[in-house]
Amino acid sequence: MFIVIEGLDGCGKSTVSTALAKMLNAQLLTSPDKELKEVRKVTDMVFDNNVKARQMFYMASILKASEDAKELNLQGKPVVLDRYWLSTQVYHAWMSNGKQFKCREVELVLHQPTLTVYLDVPAEVRANRIKARNVCTDEDMNTLQHNANEKLRSLYFSMNKSLPVGNWLCVDACQSVDIVLEKIMTELEILMSNKMYIKDDL
Repeated sequence: MFIVIEGLDGCGKSTVSTALAKMLNAQLLTSPDKELKEVRKVTDMVFDNNVKARQMFYMASILKASEDAKELNLQGKPVVLDRYWLSTQVYHAWMSNGKQFKCREVELVLHQPTLTVYLDVPAEVRANRIKARNVCTDEDMNTLQHNANEKLRSLYFSMNKSLPVGNWLCVDACQSVDIVLEKIMTELEILMSNKMYIKDDL
């Protein structure tokens, strides 16, 4: 089982990912992972004016997350991943005005999630959550502008049929974490039931 949590900054990805991983006794991964935290800061600074070069760093981190998730799944361990391919493509499409690399070859080799969960919240809720953080980047603030928020959200929905997304679930993340988790677990039960039904039919 491989579950990806996606959404705009401030939607609650970290909180939901952590709680879901605990509930499923799953390995929690992040993208980029913690080992790349300092490298990420330098990369964002160096490639500040080169969106495509920046995209390649994030895409490399996605490939690493994919391999890590695949290996864990082969060992029989469920995985919850905070951000994956979709976030990388959405944010770089927004920053490059649609001129990002499409990375079709990368799509074909990525480990496909069982379920991608998109946490949906209004811009004002995101704003409150982001401003409450100890660190708030300029990029975070830029995404809170109405046009940016609507464009990013529409990009998530326009790309949600892509191969590295797998099954898609949109959840109202203004609800409590418990309710969000309940909706995710219900969807997983349906998916697992359908999978077993198909296997039995064969």
